[in-house]
Amino acid sequence: MDYLVATHHVEPQPIVSIRGRRPADDVPAFIQGAFKDLFGRLRLLAVVPAGPPFVIYHEFAVDGIDAEVSVPIDRPISAAGRMVSRILPAMTVAGTVHLGSYEALSAAYAAVSGWIRDHGSEAAGPMQERYLNGPGDDVAASAYRTEVEIPVIPSAVVAAG
Repeated sequence: MDYLVATHHVEPQPIVSIRGRRPADDVPAFIQGAFKDLFGRLRLLAVVPAGPPFVIYHEFAVDGIDAEVSVPIDRPISAAGRMVSRILPAMTVAGTVHLGSYEALSAAYAAVSGWIRDHGSEAAGPMQERYLNGPGDDVAASAYRTEVEIPVIPSAVVAAG
């Protein structure tokens, strides 16, 4: 699959989220449970999500994956339990949209990472997966649409002359 990678500016965004470090095999269940809890809290407060849900991947390490399961909202809310309500800062991201199952997302990450390297930029924060549709939308895995984004800044590397 060919990926079109582009940059765009993202405004500050209030979110409600649940963050945790899990072994790689446990991450899908963690994400599913966290989304269930987050959407349940939003329903309880009569708050409508302000966009597609997403996961911020803060770190991939031998001891596990640090993932923050997030739902954008239009204003900060009172959090409960393991939930946090915060505002993501403004950022510029390089991103692409992946069509297909989550198991094939690595190709989208490779395309975005390659674009960053080839366009004089560098990663400036954790990668994100924004789920434009997915398991709860009654679509086949082959039709999942996932936006892969990585915050970027211009590279500080200066060519020697």
